[in-house]
Amino acid sequence: MVRFAIRRLGEAVLALASIAAAVFFLFHTIPLSPAAAMLYPHDSPQAIAQLNAKLGLNLPIPVQFVLWIKETLMRGGVGQVIVRDLPPTLEMLFLGAVLAFLLATMTALVQIRYQGRVQDRVLGAFTGLLSVVPGFWLGTLLLFLFSMTLVWFPGYGYPPPGHGFFAWLHAEVLPSTTLALTAMGPWARQLRASLEESGATDYVRTARAKGVPEGRIRGRHMFRNSVLPLITLTGLSLPTMLNTVIALEIIYTVPGAGSALIGALTSLSFAGATTVALVLAMVTVMGSVVADLTYGLVDPRITYR
Repeated sequence: MVRFAIRRLGEAVLALASIAAAVFFLFHTIPLSPAAAMLYPHDSPQAIAQLNAKLGLNLPIPVQFVLWIKETLMRGGVGQVIVRDLPPTLEMLFLGAVLAFLLATMTALVQIRYQGRVQDRVLGAFTGLLSVVPGFWLGTLLLFLFSMTLVWFPGYGYPPPGHGFFAWLHAEVLPSTTLALTAMGPWARQLRASLEESGATDYVRTARAKGVPEGRIRGRHMFRNSVLPLITLTGLSLPTMLNTVIALEIIYTVPGAGSALIGALTSLSFAGATTVALVLAMVTVMGSVVADLTYGLVDPRITYR
């Protein structure tokens, strides 16, 4: 497993290097000049040229890329984003993923218990609806209902420092629940399909013939062999979940990496935007590595090569 982990980390580093180059050069395909936008309406050619020279935007793009890598890695650009902006994003992502996993598991187990009956059909329709509802729409709806109308939760997702754990948890309920609901639909449908497939296997039929209780069959035999596809789907869902987190940070005014990315794009700060995008890509890649390494913990029969 150690060899596999080292290889996966090496692949992750190569992937991040490729993403960094792609994101940097993609931002520089935008025709609008940051200097012109910053100086508007006093954007004389001389002033634009002076600001371009000051920011290094008059240099060839490969040279700008090298300088950006130096600024980002050697002078703490990535470190500043990780320390300052990333914690609220990771908190929402972690809480949302854990809650989505629990909701998807409970929903799928209830569906498979009442397979083919009304409960199964109703929950199937509910998870199908959640699979197509946009996260920003659901976040706006929950904000209107539970923050502006009922006033059960605050309309922000991150309380000021020093307000305590329960204040933080209270503020995280709405954004984390929104993220969980947007993710649990596909997860529950995947797990329900895997449980149904496991229920038709020989070892499950043998366990039922031996008189093993149905709850134990679903929990120990069926669920344990059906959770691996869900882990795979969780790793594949990270980019979509991060996109949803960015939208939710704007809706719930969470000062996270998503808000920092939108702020950098609004101000046409290419260096800042690429740095934040690189950090978010790092989270996605490392999440995929963690998902791969989790297989062995869930199923000891899996061997890494």
